[in-house]
Amino acid sequence: MIFSEAGQKIFELDRVGAFIWCKLGEGASLGDVYRGLAAQGIDEHAARQFTRQAVDVWIDRALLEVDWRMPTDCVFSAHLGRHRISVRAANRDLLRRLLSPFCVSDQSAGGDGDIAIEAMMLDEQVFLRAEDSSISRCEVEALAPTIKAHVTERLIRSDRWVFSLHAASLVKDGMGLLLCGHPGAGKSTLTLQLVDAGFRYAGDDVALVGTDGTICGVPFAITLKEGSWDLLSRLHGDRYDATHCRSDGVRVRYVPIPDAQNESFSTGWIIFLNRVASGPAELTAIDRLDSMKRLVENAFSSDGRLSQTGFFALKRMVAGAQSLQLTYCEAGEARRLLRELCNGRA
Repeated sequence: MIFSEAGQKIFELDRVGAFIWCKLGEGASLGDVYRGLAAQGIDEHAARQFTRQAVDVWIDRALLEVDWRMPTDCVFSAHLGRHRISVRAANRDLLRRLLSPFCVSDQSAGGDGDIAIEAMMLDEQVFLRAEDSSISRCEVEALAPTIKAHVTERLIRSDRWVFSLHAASLVKDGMGLLLCGHPGAGKSTLTLQLVDAGFRYAGDDVALVGTDGTICGVPFAITLKEGSWDLLSRLHGDRYDATHCRSDGVRVRYVPIPDAQNESFSTGWIIFLNRVASGPAELTAIDRLDSMKRLVENAFSSDGRLSQTGFFALKRMVAGAQSLQLTYCEAGEARRLLRELCNGRA
């Protein structure tokens, strides 16, 4: 039996669980545990599975403590959405993976950030600890997408913004261009095209809205799914061929944009993407009320409600911008139309 003083509970262990617990208590490595279980007639795969399940449950129930001592030279920080992100890793390989979804980072900076994450390996899993001491885990291949998802959630729940939008954002001649659309609408692919066409990158997934109606993008590296890898190869060769796996099984690659826009900007154009199977690309004007309704459908706030302040911020944003629907099949045609629009020729 195990007694948890913190939880004031008693847990019963079976023979295998008791063996794993006692070996860990003696200071044995996980490899020693596997070999010990093998000596009792349990094959290596089952031994690893039993041990991983037991350790996961014990850590979740605060029965085991993880040693979070980190080297001082495996740390970096980044600034996103007016927050300082601080990330520490247990080794260089983890640090390299953690850097993947960030455009710009300072590997010489230490100290704590508003959003802090630590990562370490335990057997074949990565354990992650946030600034509130909560612990989560993922596979190594899913580390970069997991970190990006965690930081994004923290940013959109921040009270520094009145609400956030599921939209890509770019800047042209000082004015912002928002690309709004559901997953699969082609926001990231079109964003890569527009960056190649001279637009300044500000984010490909989330846009944060301030009380004055200005936008602050979240410039993570552009995230491209498998269908866009041919375009990526044509534009950048094989420089960004490292593949990561999201929790939903989708494989992605990251394209960091060094001069990304990290400051707030006013919106000049709000584009709602309508991707179709065939046909020419065309822009259709949308009235402001329809634009606001569509934006509200894709908005998120920290308390799940659009406040009066948020409504007036939305009104200011839409009032100062052109709202249009872009119906398109090919990203190249959509790129041409948006360039003409932002250059005043559409």
